[in-house]
Amino acid sequence: MTRSISPLARTVRATAILAAALAALLASAPVLAQSDETLTVRARAGQDIDTMDPAYYRGNEEYNIDQVIYSKLLRFGPGGTELVLDAAESVELSDDGLVLEFTLREGIQFHHGYGEMTADDVKFSYERFVDPEVDSAYSSEWATLVEVEVTGRYTGRIVFDEVYAPLMTSTIPFTTGSIISQAAFEDRGDLFATQPVGSGPYYWSSWLPNQRIVLERFDEYYDDAPYFATIEIVPIIDPLIAEFSFDAGELDATEISLDSVDRYQERDGVTVEVLPTLRYHWLSFNHLHAPFDDVRVREAIRYATDVDEILTGAYNDVPTRANTILAPGILGYWEDAPAYQSDLERARELLAEAGYPDGFSTTIITDEVPVHQQSAAIVQQQLRRVGIDANIRIVQNMFDEIGQGDAEGLHYASFSAILDPGYWFEWFTCGQVGAWNYWSWCNEEFDRLHAEAGRTADPDERAERYERLQQIIDEDVAAIWTTHGASVYVYEEGALETSFLAMYAQYQYWRGADD
Repeated sequence: MTRSISPLARTVRATAILAAALAALLASAPVLAQSDETLTVRARAGQDIDTMDPAYYRGNEEYNIDQVIYSKLLRFGPGGTELVLDAAESVELSDDGLVLEFTLREGIQFHHGYGEMTADDVKFSYERFVDPEVDSAYSSEWATLVEVEVTGRYTGRIVFDEVYAPLMTSTIPFTTGSIISQAAFEDRGDLFATQPVGSGPYYWSSWLPNQRIVLERFDEYYDDAPYFATIEIVPIIDPLIAEFSFDAGELDATEISLDSVDRYQERDGVTVEVLPTLRYHWLSFNHLHAPFDDVRVREAIRYATDVDEILTGAYNDVPTRANTILAPGILGYWEDAPAYQSDLERARELLAEAGYPDGFSTTIITDEVPVHQQSAAIVQQQLRRVGIDANIRIVQNMFDEIGQGDAEGLHYASFSAILDPGYWFEWFTCGQVGAWNYWSWCNEEFDRLHAEAGRTADPDERAERYERLQQIIDEDVAAIWTTHGASVYVYEEGALETSFLAMYAQYQYWRGADD
């Protein structure tokens, strides 16, 4: 049974405001019944995991699995934006926002016989993120952490040297708030990444790479037992193959392609869930290398690109257009962001000014996600209209090739985000160049304002900074936004009940229909 947290009411209210546009999608979760059934679902976006170490997550499914194998002090309740107690029996944030005191529930057991969770596990889990030797790309989520003081077996104080405004929306209840077993981590070493140990409602049972992930219900779980005894997660990149598997009864639920929405909506006995997501899709450049180190070339690409054509051709006009990074309803959303239209004459003028009157050759890099590939193909045709010959290169891992690999040219990609706006911008700071900053773009004003916003408690002041961050991206033509996307799930009518949580492009909770 979930329990609300009255001492954090002001934080909960702030979170609810940020998610107002999405709240209508969410439904509350009942107390769960149990069965001996196995649920078989397609991995979110079809991708397999890379690692289940929260300090190094790189893929989509890792975030879904994190929810059910790891506990956090606080979490978002299924089907809503309300913070509820999880591993903590109580938490209290000081008035100045610099100390979070917690008391753990007694008797929480880690999976695979690794014993009881204590405050030492919380200290170990959180301080790892700011350890330079760990070198986590998510260290900024704990950037103001001084230490976790252990004051008793089940009690501790998390001490900060500055306010970190997203603490209760993107740190504690999200993946960087996951509590791992220190004993298991030290025992398993490098194997922990693919043999994780948490204390959530499911434990990690087995993994066949690119074939199947199996999670089993943890009988010693401290809260309500989940409905399904086993969850099997099947990584299937191509949504059409996933749809064939669903039609054949091999999957109980799957995300489908946007092109298939109409087909399933017309089919009897199938429930179709169409959800706007907290995700941003873009076309961008490696800013470090010619010709894209010239803002005139980047601006020419923006005028050569027809976003509405991309939405029709690649997204079946299911999601709406995005003109800026933040989605409507997120704090700081730039409502007046310009909606650039294709202007081929202006694009040619800019190319000529930059010294490319006859265009040039380049590469568009994208991954195996079909909608990304379709978008890249449309952009390829659009660029030909202004004399740019772009070859498309498909890679398995964008992080390796673009983030760390410094690949030159253009790329088409998307990232998932969460309710707090700071997370949306984090990945394009100077410190993320060589990691998640696919643009290889560094702007000192952007970095300064982003840091200030994260340490500003007043929502209006934060919103002003985030709006300015979007304007800087626009002025520097750092990226060309296309959409915030949509996720469409199908499952047999009456067989399942679902609840979607507005975090990271919609986490999903699957329940049995008789719950």
